Amino acid sequence: MSNLEISVILSTFERPGHLARSLASLAAQRGVAGKFEVVVTDDGSRDDTPEVVARFADDAPFPVRFLTHPHRGFQLAACRNQGVRNAVAPYLLFSDGDCIFPPDHLRQHLAARRRGVVRAGDSVLLDRVVSEQIDAASIRSGDCWTAIPFRARRRIGQLHRKALFYQWTRHPTKPKLVGNNMGVWREQMERINGFDQQYRGWGCEDDDLAARLRRAGYAIRSVLGHTHAYHLWHPPHATTPS
Repeated sequence: MSNLEISVILSTFERPGHLARSLASLAAQRGVAGKFEVVVTDDGSRDDTPEVVARFADDAPFPVRFLTHPHRGFQLAACRNQGVRNAVAPYLLFSDGDCIFPPDHLRQHLAARRRGVVRAGDSVLLDRVVSEQIDAASIRSGDCWTAIPFRARRRIGQLHRKALFYQWTRHPTKPKLVGNNMGVWREQMERINGFDQQYRGWGCEDDDLAARLRRAGYAIRSVLGHTHAYHLWHPPHATTPS
């Protein structure tokens, strides 16, 4: 039986430079040695994404898996379901390969786990200038975090305060569940049969998942008082609504 406590399911498509930085930030996690694995779910990248993951896995001090399928349009829901099927740990942390994580991100998610509760997070949106200053070396040294201006973090504080208000008032659809920072028990995903793979293109699959989790009786609570991710800048996907 595995001793792993959390599986990080990292979805990606043809952003190997972003993915390399995301993986570097997972390698820099503290206080979770031997407790986690990383499952990279690729949407059929036709560049050097597989090689980036293979090189990283050779030296990573934790299990790393790479899953892919032929690219037939934007299939994020299918990627995440594939990650769930291949993950080992009882607790799942969903994110994207264009996000980086502070060194205590996994430890904070583990501390925030509660039975019957889904943890909803989000990410600080970094602009192009700041994103281009961040590389694997600055992530390993920790210097990257001082390059992020305070103003970039303000949105997270606002979102967390709103989430607490929604929880207090028992809002039927909020706080919102966002797939770049979401902690879910495997048993919860199995009970609702995962993401709906009929969703293609950017968006909506997270809202659908949240609605079905709530209908199944699970509470959705903010994790932003514990931790948040950082989203590296990139041009919007062609299917992103204007």
